[in-house]
Amino acid sequence: MKDSVALSLALRYLRKRRRKFAAFITWVSVIGLSLGVLVLTVVLSVMNGFDAELKTRILGTVPHILLPERTAAEVAVAALQDHPEIRSVDDFFTGAGMVTRGGGVHPVSVYGIVAGEDGGLSQLSQHMVDGSLADLDNPGRNLIMGAPLANLLGLLAGDQLALVLSEPTPAGLNPQLLRFHLAGTFELGAELDYSLVLLAIDDLPGALEDPASVERFGSRGVRLQLSNPLLAAGVAAELSQQHPDWRIESWASSYGELFQAVRLEKALMFLILLLVVAVAAFNIVSGQMMIVTDKKSDIAILRTMGATASTIHRTFLLQGLIVSTFGILFGLLGGVLAANWISDLVAILKDWFGFGLLDGTFFVEVPSRVESMDLFLIGALSWSLCLFSAWLPARRAARLNPIEGLHS
Repeated sequence: MKDSVALSLALRYLRKRRRKFAAFITWVSVIGLSLGVLVLTVVLSVMNGFDAELKTRILGTVPHILLPERTAAEVAVAALQDHPEIRSVDDFFTGAGMVTRGGGVHPVSVYGIVAGEDGGLSQLSQHMVDGSLADLDNPGRNLIMGAPLANLLGLLAGDQLALVLSEPTPAGLNPQLLRFHLAGTFELGAELDYSLVLLAIDDLPGALEDPASVERFGSRGVRLQLSNPLLAAGVAAELSQQHPDWRIESWASSYGELFQAVRLEKALMFLILLLVVAVAAFNIVSGQMMIVTDKKSDIAILRTMGATASTIHRTFLLQGLIVSTFGILFGLLGGVLAANWISDLVAILKDWFGFGLLDGTFFVEVPSRVESMDLFLIGALSWSLCLFSAWLPARRAARLNPIEGLHS
């Protein structure tokens, strides 16, 4: 009964106010709250999109788990195909080298796969600009690299280039210069476009005579691709427990810091923008305080008619929460819509101002991914801030002296 009376009074005070300025301050605060929630939703959704894109492009190419040494337990390696999380098991070579053409030199990571197979690089095969992975099986030595790296070196498909691999010897490093033809290019829209070349393992020196000899230039092992690359750490730990003599590496050792930095950046942006929401939420205090002052006489009359302090407190608390809840809901709704149409909005801004936010980046459009957990977290924290902001004026209203109110 008391709650229904408090709600009825709160709705009535929202509709009828003597001071228009108090209402203006309240609704300006609500608009600021909506904009803060909207911006927070959009920024987090865009950062989720960038994170997902990086994981798709990078983790679709690099080995999820690598057994860098050929183990004698070939039967055990073959049995990995039956693991529920492992999608493919492929022979693999990884090493470091340099590509050179016309005086231009660029350091690269060298991936070797079995000619005629995709080597677990199905994601990369979907981003080929010229040629395909099958071209590595063509006669002669063939190589595939990122299209941006090929443009940097002035290479076109079919051009000849040199790959330098270093062989450690007791006397020092012994560089090996190998001639290749550019068979194709890919473009992932990530760092690998400038740092990765692919070739057939059989094209490495001595591979045909002695397969183990290629380990002079890098690591010849087994590449495991998982259905969910985010489970790589757990699967690697499981395999280490089952086979303690195996040396096992996961993608986290090479790229874990990159994704950790993305997560840290997202957390910092969340905290910074949450402060904007907090400022808008605390602005509600000023509007509600003015309303309490405006309603002093009404509060005094209600108290003399038998209304308790708790009823007055709930009335103004509900009033503040009602306007805050509308502001948060409109902000979340606007944020979801803006996040889903962010690429179109960026295109409009480019037409208006003549520059694009993505100019000079790997991305053609702004990736966005709305996460329900983010929406819940934004809504819950914003509502908690508004609850505290509404509680202060409500507490003041409940403590007003009825005698002073009747004489105001």
